[in-house]
Amino acid sequence: MKRCLTIALFLLGSRAWAAWEVLTISADKQVVIYAETTTLRREGDFVFTWVVYDRSTAAPDGSMSSKALNQYDCNQYQARSWEQSFFDAPMATGNRLPGRGRNTCEAGDSLETGTQARCESPWLPVKRGTTGEDLLRALCVF
Repeated sequence: MKRCLTIALFLLGSRAWAAWEVLTISADKQVVIYAETTTLRREGDFVFTWVVYDRSTAAPDGSMSSKALNQYDCNQYQARSWEQSFFDAPMATGNRLPGRGRNTCEAGDSLETGTQARCESPWLPVKRGTTGEDLLRALCVF
């Protein structure tokens, strides 16, 4: 909890000039998760933000990073993606890789947070003690 509050306070203090901010790091230190805090949007209990998952080693499909427009339900403790793309280089750069068979649209410009019904993925519960929980806690304080 203390770590999430520290992250949230850091984000609040740096919102005016920051773009991609580290929100959490996986327990195995293999994935750093960034959020695009200047485009974060809150609608009631929901928070929308762009997230980059940056890997230290390639995933089995060859991806080094992915970029997603995620929606977090702060009240029901769940999350879903609207757009997502996978890349062969860090920080959502390099070549875009084929999708992973999900019913989401390819990620566009992180300055846009528009959503289209055809792009939404199903809600998934956020599990306790995961990076998903770190993200939800940090983002839902806005």
